[in-house]
Amino acid sequence: MSASRRGWLWALALLIGLAFALRIYRLDAVPLRGDEAFAVRYWAADPRDVVRNLARYEPHPIGTFFGFWAWKQAAGDSEFAMRFLPLLGNLIGVAAIARLGRHLLRHDRAALIAAALWALNPHLIWHAQDVRNYAIWAGLSPLALWLFLRALDRPRPRAWLLYAVAQTLALYAFFLEAFFVLAQPLYLALVRRERSALNRAAAGWALILILLIPWSVQVWYLAQSGYSGAVGEARPGDLLTVFLPTLLLGDTPPAPWNALLPLAWIALIAGAWMLRRPPAPRLGVWLALSVLVPAGLLLVAATRMSVFHPRYLIAATPALLLATAWALAPLLARRDARAAAVAIAAALLAVPLLGTGELAEYYRGADVKSPDWPGLVAYLTARTLPGDLIVLPSPDPAFGYYDGQHADEISLDPDTDPVAKLRPEVYFRSGIWMVGGPPEAHAFLSEQMQPVGEQQAGTFRVTQYRRWDTRPSEIAHASGAVFGNFARLAGYTLQGPDSATQAVTLLLYWEPLRATAIDYVVFVHLAGPGTSPADPGPLVDQDDHRPREGFASTLSWEPGVLVRDAYHLLDIPVDLAPGTYWLLVGFYDPDDPAARVPVTGADDEAAGDALVLRAFEWPVDGGTGP
Repeated sequence: MSASRRGWLWALALLIGLAFALRIYRLDAVPLRGDEAFAVRYWAADPRDVVRNLARYEPHPIGTFFGFWAWKQAAGDSEFAMRFLPLLGNLIGVAAIARLGRHLLRHDRAALIAAALWALNPHLIWHAQDVRNYAIWAGLSPLALWLFLRALDRPRPRAWLLYAVAQTLALYAFFLEAFFVLAQPLYLALVRRERSALNRAAAGWALILILLIPWSVQVWYLAQSGYSGAVGEARPGDLLTVFLPTLLLGDTPPAPWNALLPLAWIALIAGAWMLRRPPAPRLGVWLALSVLVPAGLLLVAATRMSVFHPRYLIAATPALLLATAWALAPLLARRDARAAAVAIAAALLAVPLLGTGELAEYYRGADVKSPDWPGLVAYLTARTLPGDLIVLPSPDPAFGYYDGQHADEISLDPDTDPVAKLRPEVYFRSGIWMVGGPPEAHAFLSEQMQPVGEQQAGTFRVTQYRRWDTRPSEIAHASGAVFGNFARLAGYTLQGPDSATQAVTLLLYWEPLRATAIDYVVFVHLAGPGTSPADPGPLVDQDDHRPREGFASTLSWEPGVLVRDAYHLLDIPVDLAPGTYWLLVGFYDPDDPAARVPVTGADDEAAGDALVLRAFEWPVDGGTGP
């Protein structure tokens, strides 16, 4: 092996290492989004169930399902494990585009530039950290193309067999690889017209068709399923203003840059093409076919179904990166580089630099892939009771992935009446936790159940409703303390603080003993850090109001009816000092707040004018708090 070849391979190995590092960095830093969780839960399910059910309506090939299932059996179903498979599949593309670049560009440095652009491409990195099949497809497609071109130049059965296997794997990774395969006979017809090449290619395609029989059966079932897509309608202008910048930069810049930058890229590539000598017709034909044929076919398909999205052309990325690398090559030329070509290459360098900026924004969390599902699940797990129901505003498999079905859950369908779906639930559920949700759903639940409180759990707004007929089984801590001669505290339940939120909800359960002549107010004070009930510490937060916001006023409350009374401490400082925190509960006359009602403990001992309850230790569970 020559020194130059060894140097090229070492450089390629370093670029593969760079690509791996960029894709594994913060791989599991954000939760799975809904489509990812769907893949983990349903794509990777038992293959027998997938073939009988899912494969008939889910628009992805069975090869993807089997691949994710096998990987899940070997690696587990954690975020890191399941995202690692697309990462590995996408790494194939680094070597494939480098070999493809050497074959088409006939320029070692340009091939390495293409591999570097692949390693740094934000769009590819985003999908390589996503539990879907797009990154895998993007890696297999250029590999199949390189093996196809290699087989044309090395007409041996083994070469064509390798091509057939790689091309079949790419088709089993994603259906729209077929659009890219259709560019291959066009390339032969325009560039390689010799009959022997056509015959060998036809034999390779015949083998692929045989291997695609299960694939074809699934396509037939999908055609009968009525699938209409769900991502976007056909808009030809988006190919320039959305698709091209997304594939090159990772995002769509604001207008007018969404049009100016792609037009500038096209102009620079055209200028570089005109300046380079000798001309490279094969390269030009291949670049045009690899982009225009799939883009045109996708545009036609999008007139019949909603499938117009840049990720469905992610396999065109190699052509775009190779064109960019070919134009950038004069920057590394040692001699014979024309000044105009160098100037064009210097201007074109802005494209990878802008992409690197997008990548930095991605790592900083500017592109939030998914809401904090684990935080929501932690919040609900710490608060829900047996018989409670969790209501999501729309179906999302990510919730079920993190929840593990600890409680019953339903989702509101945006196309159906939410009240009709909730009406039967209010009769059978002890509590309902509404995550977000439309106003009409909240209005209905507020009429039928007691609104206990609303809190922010990460990016989610969660409202708790409970049945009016309060059940003793809800009470977490029994009490028995008596306030004056008119109220006994049956017990209380404390919700929070925990890893999900620093806010606290205190549910007091009153047993009215008699009505009063004074409309008493309940005070709930959070104090601490303190050493004992006698020394609870300074006031941290408080919530004072009449029982059940006045709807269970002591003027008229009825003995024998258990009253659920909610208090919310939402202004707890973020920098809460470590130590023990206490809750002080009591009644006072609103006309004379200093006139508090005396408290008698469950042991008939006088407890002063407030019942002191141990609340929590901070930090919670030995951590640092939310």
